[in-house]
Amino acid sequence: MNVLEVKQVSKKYGKLDVIKDISLEVKEGETLVILGPSGSGKSTLLRCINNLEKINSGNIIINGEEMIKEYKSSKPIYNNKEILNKINLSTGMVFQDFNLFPHLSVKENITQALISVLKKDKLEADGIAYGLLKKMDLISKANSYPCDLSGGQKQRVSIARCLAINPKIICMDEPTSALDPELVGEVLKVIKDLAKEKRTMIIVTHEIKFAEEVADRVIFMDEGKIIEEGSPSQVIENPKKERTREFLKRYINIKEDKMEKLNSNEVEPKKVIKFFEEISEIPRESGNEEGIKNYLIKFAKERNLEVYEDKDYNVIIKKEAAKGKENNEPIALQAHTDMVCEKRADIRHDFEEDPIILYKDGDYIRANGTTLGADNGIGVAQILALLDSQDMKTPKLEAIFTVQEESTMIGAINIDLSKLQSKKIISLDGGREGKILVGSANCLEWKSRLEKEYISVPEEYTRYELKYDNFKGGHSGGNIGDIKRGNPIKLGISILKKIEDVYIEEVFGGSQVNVIPRDFDIKFYTKPSKLLEIENLINEQKEFYGKVNIEIKEIAKGERCFSEKLTNRIIDFIYNYENGALEYVNNNVILSCNMAEIKEDENYVNIGYSTRANNLSLRNKYLERLDKLVKKNGLEIFWSQELKGVEQDINNDLILKCNEIYKKIYSRNLEKMITQGVVEGGFFLSKVNDLQYVCIGPNTEDVHSPNERVSITSLKNTYEYLQELLISF
Repeated sequence: MNVLEVKQVSKKYGKLDVIKDISLEVKEGETLVILGPSGSGKSTLLRCINNLEKINSGNIIINGEEMIKEYKSSKPIYNNKEILNKINLSTGMVFQDFNLFPHLSVKENITQALISVLKKDKLEADGIAYGLLKKMDLISKANSYPCDLSGGQKQRVSIARCLAINPKIICMDEPTSALDPELVGEVLKVIKDLAKEKRTMIIVTHEIKFAEEVADRVIFMDEGKIIEEGSPSQVIENPKKERTREFLKRYINIKEDKMEKLNSNEVEPKKVIKFFEEISEIPRESGNEEGIKNYLIKFAKERNLEVYEDKDYNVIIKKEAAKGKENNEPIALQAHTDMVCEKRADIRHDFEEDPIILYKDGDYIRANGTTLGADNGIGVAQILALLDSQDMKTPKLEAIFTVQEESTMIGAINIDLSKLQSKKIISLDGGREGKILVGSANCLEWKSRLEKEYISVPEEYTRYELKYDNFKGGHSGGNIGDIKRGNPIKLGISILKKIEDVYIEEVFGGSQVNVIPRDFDIKFYTKPSKLLEIENLINEQKEFYGKVNIEIKEIAKGERCFSEKLTNRIIDFIYNYENGALEYVNNNVILSCNMAEIKEDENYVNIGYSTRANNLSLRNKYLERLDKLVKKNGLEIFWSQELKGVEQDINNDLILKCNEIYKKIYSRNLEKMITQGVVEGGFFLSKVNDLQYVCIGPNTEDVHSPNERVSITSLKNTYEYLQELLISF
């Protein structure tokens, strides 16, 4: 629902056009940030929205009420006083120079409008003021006067005053420009918290990094016009207009200054890169594959290829054999179309709308602060390049594109392979050049929960926040053996376990069951005497894990926390959960577990975790231990799934053929590997009798993390090898 509509608004000062025919909309709960040089009309636009300046043409509609009733002789006639009062109460303004009344106390600055405009009694107004001052961490300044406050404190009072009337729209005009640099952070934190509350805000600012973090949408203005608008990733990280780029370079190094934009006309294999660029334009988070499905159908029809689709958005495309190979056995190629969507905390990227922009960083293709989607977009791109080729002498190719490999495996589970002629499937979901997957893990995933129960905060306890971020994260199968990645959920809970005498208040960490967590945030109460011990434990962790962020800070005391029983159940379960690589054979991990996520909803604390096993006997022994731990702490399992592995097979015809061609090219054997990653071959093998399955691919690094990248040299080698392999059949 739109709470604001600006329709073709213009504003003049004399003969000077300050705003020129501007139109925009703001949805309820949206944060719109306006950027632009001085004199571009940003502040004037805000003042027009707040009815502090009169417009010359157009209209402004706020919460359904029109500011302009009609036009007579081309002059705007404003609506009646009653309507304008409604509009004025629907908007609040935070000024860059605070605009506090110097003769009133902090509390009185907040209560004045409540009493004089909204006609609330003094007791109710004082209650609202104290609540807002507590929110702003300024309760101790209630009876102080503006002259006794720092700039940051004044601005927080200004924000509290704005919030007091509970406006539908909060407008902020350069809320940090009058502050000393060291005071900016405290104000920005308040605004970020308001954004998390889904307050509707329009913010004019020069704080570009702040804009990236807080904005849902960004507008860039110049000379009274909107030059460019879109998501922060579109406008700030990837501006299309030269004027926007010129402006932003004064404040930040936009991505092209850091990494070279990938150009498929310059990088081999050009056709593979071209198709990877095209599919990277399509949002395809696991479970959102309709767009990529439509792309594949269109691709096939444009080339007169036989194509099938199903209700889950799986697609099968068939390409007839080259002349002379009509009687040869068909070969199937397979890749999944979905990707894991992860991003750094400082990156604003909407995976439902924004494309993944590809960059060349030395020998690597990567994105900027988000997952790349090479897992398994690079496999999809290679298959498309092969289907598009006009001169390759291959047998009939059957291309299988599956969905939700990264989440439910529903694509592999439901796909109908009855029309498949081939008995050999080459999956392109591998992540190591020169290796061939001959076995993969079975994976069990769970989500469990504990019902919340609260108590009042015990006396003599202090509230702290312990935060972890900038850990590597990564694929819970492929990267689980790297102990230097760490697991911040386990690390944070281990500190609480060691200090004892603690009550948890809020807890959050991780993102998805198949991703090693990168962050963890927990608020808790303990006695101040424990702080030194906590800091020593943090320093030990920092020393081991290197360039990670771990910090503890005291925060204002709240009113309630989890009960001792619930706190101990959370700590005991996570602390005693066996995490990481548990069993090895010949340096291959064959049993691993991932403490993946902990999140809260209104009634429950939810914990997600998984185990992967290539050896089911070892897995079953582990599951007995896990079951005891779950029951001991009273966890309710409300979701689980099992993903089939591929039983190890090292000598089938397909493996031998793959090795023969590889050895012919590189004079060495392919390395046979088993993986903790789950591939779809286990489901395919259960559907087709006598099916043979392998998995290969180029070197990809740190998949399922914002540092994901794929080697260009390795991709070139892998694609050349794949072409030679197919020609040999």
